[in-house]
Amino acid sequence: MEVNEDLIRLCLDELNTQAKQKLKYKHYYDGDHNILHDYDMQDSRSNRKLIFNFPRKFVDNETGYLLGKPVNFISKTDNKAVVDCVDHNISHWDKEHNLNLRKQSEIFGESYELDYINTDGEFCGTVLTPLNCYCLEDGSADRNVILALHQFKKPFDSNLYVDVYTDTQIMHYEIGDADSLGTVSSGENLNYLGSHPHIFGRVPVIVCPANSDRKSGFEDVVSLFDAYNAINSDLVNEIADHRNAYLVVENAKLEEDDLLKMKSMGIIQVPKGGKVSWLTKDINDSFVQNELENIERKIYDMMDEVNFNENWAANTSSLALRNKLLNLENRVSMREAFMERVIKERLRNLFVFIAKKEGITYDYRDVIVKFTRNLPTDLTGLADVIVKLENVCSQETLLTLLPFVESPKIELNKYQAEQKQKAENTTDTEPTITQ
Repeated sequence: MEVNEDLIRLCLDELNTQAKQKLKYKHYYDGDHNILHDYDMQDSRSNRKLIFNFPRKFVDNETGYLLGKPVNFISKTDNKAVVDCVDHNISHWDKEHNLNLRKQSEIFGESYELDYINTDGEFCGTVLTPLNCYCLEDGSADRNVILALHQFKKPFDSNLYVDVYTDTQIMHYEIGDADSLGTVSSGENLNYLGSHPHIFGRVPVIVCPANSDRKSGFEDVVSLFDAYNAINSDLVNEIADHRNAYLVVENAKLEEDDLLKMKSMGIIQVPKGGKVSWLTKDINDSFVQNELENIERKIYDMMDEVNFNENWAANTSSLALRNKLLNLENRVSMREAFMERVIKERLRNLFVFIAKKEGITYDYRDVIVKFTRNLPTDLTGLADVIVKLENVCSQETLLTLLPFVESPKIELNKYQAEQKQKAENTTDTEPTITQ
């Protein structure tokens, strides 16, 4: 495919359109909800606006549930070298990176990983979003990326810069002044600054979708968020306005001076047959509370989440907890499949780098990516399971079941080294029998 300025401009237009559409979800995650901009304001009345940031709560909970524990790697062929290579090159940065990549994916519907070699000659990755990156795909079933754009600004510089990634090189461009959204007019010049090759042999940008439709994880329930915010705001404002009760005086006429005296003395005198009372507003709090609970329940149901603020038994077992989380588990399992593919693509790029740097060839398909759910664990029951399976599964595989073991391969090496040391110490201390 020929990469020219016309194609780059078309991709920039798509990027700007995409950014404007998806910026809404970042606003919701940051707490900038619709009620702040279109709430029905009332003159001389209370106009408080309440924000309940469910999007941040759900995105962070789901991300932590899937990736709160480090991802483990196991070799199908029991190749210790390939696991050591992965641990040595990415284990020091991939946990935080995976969390951020998954979080941005849930917010926008998709996020992007840019793999690169840093100034120290190390393999690294960074996270891009639909606000600053656009990927052009080939339209095949595999949806291969054939061109990627990353736009960014530099400190104290009003110009916008664009890096264009192809399968062989990275091209750098500078364009004119950009607005706060990074949008530039189509008439701005696209100034070519230069290019340099990369080693990966394909576009080093990996798409991480949130789901098969690439929709924001909370897109379907935004209207429920708005309704919940509006009802709570209306209720609080009704209660606040309740302070402004009116004094009703029947069958009597009071002058303004009399009102001031009554206020200072705390006494009201009215003629016979007169009546004084407060005019207040009746609020059907049961109806409002039932509606709020209904909307909140619908929000949790639609997001496949569990409300941990409900009363739970203190001795709830991990199995009972997993049953409660069944819907969330099904939802996260689909996310796990997408995340596994992203990590496999990352390993593919890593092994290209290793082949170029060290001349050693590894197959990314040999590596199993093992996820561990971030849940309270019944270690006693788990230990019993491990003991029963010790003659069925390998020790390394069984170690992946333990949540406190970050790297089964390293843990197994430590265990074997300790056993060897114990055997040597036993041999040294045994008495020598002479005849």
